[in-house]
Amino acid sequence: QRGKELGVEDYLTKPIDPSSLVKIVNARLLRSAQVEVALLDEAYLETVNVLANTIEGRDPYTHGHIERVAAYTQWLAEALGWTGENLRLLRFGSRLHDIGKITVPDHVLKKPGQLTPEEWGLMAQHPVAGAKILRSIRYLRAAEPYVLYHHEGWDGRGYPEGLKGRDIPLEGRILAIADVFDAVTTSRPYHPGQPISEALHFLEENAGVLFDPDLVPIFVRVIHEHLTV
Repeated sequence: QRGKELGVEDYLTKPIDPSSLVKIVNARLLRSAQVEVALLDEAYLETVNVLANTIEGRDPYTHGHIERVAAYTQWLAEALGWTGENLRLLRFGSRLHDIGKITVPDHVLKKPGQLTPEEWGLMAQHPVAGAKILRSIRYLRAAEPYVLYHHEGWDGRGYPEGLKGRDIPLEGRILAIADVFDAVTTSRPYHPGQPISEALHFLEENAGVLFDPDLVPIFVRVIHEHLTV
């Protein structure tokens, strides 16, 4: 008992069985490795948060967007039964989904009015630019689908590749719902923020048009569970 109070995690009684010794040493090494991985993961997430918030800071109209979208996507993923590595990548991808906006000129990103076709063309390239950035970072490369495909539409009229239905990676379909939900419920230069109930109604109306019709009802349910509608 005294040993446990002092932080002892494992002990052996004499005579020592060699196989028990090996098992305990292996278990201790595994726990140490798991702690190191967790600490490294936390450091990466903190770095990602700093990077994402720095990029978001360029756009005065989207304050808090990244953290809200990260929360919405995690709620939806957990409702789908995601765990472990899938959730880890989702935490990175959801926070970095707009990283490509770093390449969009300020006069386009901060424009309070309607974009011209040329300006819209520049804005529409941000998923491709963001994916290119992630490909150069080995630890984040697997989160690329969140960045590249979150503006694809279920009906094939999204961008940048015009993918349709389940040809769109699941990561992109999940993030598309959360991203639009946040855009509708927050005030932007081109529209006032709508009530949560109105935003959910918009998602339901566009299930099978803009959004995955199987994911929308699940998203509506988790929003009702977490937010006051």
